[in-house]
Amino acid sequence: MLKTMRESFHKLKWTLFAVILVFVLGFVFFSGGGGGGKDSSGAVVAKVGGDSISAVDFDRQYRAQLQNQQRMYQGNLSPELIRAMDLPRQVLDGMIDRILRLESARRMHLKVSDQEVAQKIASYPAFQQNGQFVGRDQYERFLRGNNYTPDRFEDEVREDLLLEKYSTLVKSSVLVSDTDVQREFASRNEKASIEYIKIPSSRLENAAQPTDAELKAYFDKHKERYRATEQRRIKYLIVERGKVRGKTVVPDPELRADYESRKGSFSVPEQVVAAHILVKTDPAAAGAGDAAAREKADKLAERAKKGEDFAKLANENTDDPSGKGSGGQLPPFAKGQMVPEFEEAAFNMAPGEIRGPIKTQFGYHVIKLVSKTPPHTRTFEEMRTQIASELTEKRVEAETDRRARALADRVKGMSSTSDDELRKLQDDVVKYETSEWVSRGEPITGLGANPRANDEAWSLKVGQISKDPVTTPRGPALIRPSEERPAGIPTFEELKGRLSQDFLADRREREAQEKLAPAAKELGSGTTLAALAARYETEVKTTPEFGPGGAIPEIGNAPALATAVFQTAKGQSGPPVSVPGGFVLFRVLSRSASEPAQLAAQRDEILETLRSREAERLLRSYLLQLRADRKVEVNDEILKTFLPEPGAARRG
Repeated sequence: MLKTMRESFHKLKWTLFAVILVFVLGFVFFSGGGGGGKDSSGAVVAKVGGDSISAVDFDRQYRAQLQNQQRMYQGNLSPELIRAMDLPRQVLDGMIDRILRLESARRMHLKVSDQEVAQKIASYPAFQQNGQFVGRDQYERFLRGNNYTPDRFEDEVREDLLLEKYSTLVKSSVLVSDTDVQREFASRNEKASIEYIKIPSSRLENAAQPTDAELKAYFDKHKERYRATEQRRIKYLIVERGKVRGKTVVPDPELRADYESRKGSFSVPEQVVAAHILVKTDPAAAGAGDAAAREKADKLAERAKKGEDFAKLANENTDDPSGKGSGGQLPPFAKGQMVPEFEEAAFNMAPGEIRGPIKTQFGYHVIKLVSKTPPHTRTFEEMRTQIASELTEKRVEAETDRRARALADRVKGMSSTSDDELRKLQDDVVKYETSEWVSRGEPITGLGANPRANDEAWSLKVGQISKDPVTTPRGPALIRPSEERPAGIPTFEELKGRLSQDFLADRREREAQEKLAPAAKELGSGTTLAALAARYETEVKTTPEFGPGGAIPEIGNAPALATAVFQTAKGQSGPPVSVPGGFVLFRVLSRSASEPAQLAAQRDEILETLRSREAERLLRSYLLQLRADRKVEVNDEILKTFLPEPGAARRG
């Protein structure tokens, strides 16, 4: 129904051509439009060992990704979303990964010949005419018209081919067992549904806390579970964005001034709310199918116009899935959002009027206009909360960045960065904190999963502090690895909190199984789930079909339950199973087994999927190690200039 579903073939053709150009050229670099207000033509955004990423190259890649994201979000990529995604950091990480992958490929002595480059270029549709290569002159004119030199473009094609060879080599080294193939085949083809009751953990668990003696015995029995690799304890100075926000207030006159300056952007076009009944046409039935759909729509329109309940008619007859249960009512829409025939009818109707059938590419529609809202401008009071939020965030970001830069400057000017000296820098928004012992790649306590913070934590020497702040969800932080210890098993005292959690989880599982075993036995002997639900003060629920892999509807990620279900025959009950938040007793309602004959047809595609998945996992793991070993330096000041201000106009 929406406009995006009805673009003409002519527009689609040019969209596809644009997409081809993205793959061939990335996106062209628009000189003078760089990332922010400074001339960065000679600047370096990052260094990876001896390689550099220039601001010019970064700008080109960033614009390509920005426009790609705009297409994905259908033009609704806001400055706030770009900041939340930290899109410049994502693009830079991708460029760093590319450098490291190329380095790995060259280390393996992989090469790409001139002939391979020429064949690849000649295969691009943008450089073909009537199935033939357009010729060197036209090819070079095309590249120069897009700010590319042939040498630079061909170097990039050569690198792309080199990366393809590297990925292919890694993929070919991956061994996929027949068990893995069978498991993947089953996850795609086997389905089951269950009825179940869920008993919350709180109704089954023992509230008693473990004693030190119990924890020590548990530790002695499970020591190897807690063996860790080389670890570091990380300290950091952080400017807490939340505390800055708590101190930030935008006065009412500024809110009103901002509203007046942007008043035009708060206008709302004429909108209507309509309900419809869709009768789809059957393309396979040709003229007869169209006539049958038209006849059905005519009868429905006649019944609606005679006063039958339109919502009831829609719920019972519409072929629009979103209209069933809602009386066929659509969300409010303005001109340009619906297919032309539907829109023309709706905007020329009076509230309460019924028209139809109206023919569109989707079939025949019977339309009822519910309401019409004339064009208007939202008032200040309507926009106050949004404006206050935008201006507050803008101030918070500016003040947080200012405090972080000032903090970094003070640290750079210090003769000593001892704990005592760094603690003196604390104030109402700056805190000096210490993480627990963490291994390489693990989330740093208080900062969360943050690749940039991890890079700093493991690239700096113990006792050094980062020169520039690292962006984290809590705010900018200066990272300082303070201690290091070799691989081994942490002490009992260090692990005590984790041991207590694990001890309680194991005890909860063991005791719940013991308490629920009689109920599971009753279920297997004919007792209904409804009877057990009454006993445990819960309710019986039923799932739609699900596969062996992935989440179970309404229960979530519960691999143990999925395994138990697919080991249980249709109509039979299974053992008590731990799931998030409690334990489940279940009975299998349906089981559709995969057909062995289908495996042969799917085997090659499954093998390719599993090899690709494992190869990518291996590559990501290797890249994380390379990034930790190589010295990666990022110019955060330049990178930040690519982030739009909250509420700013979108880049493009």
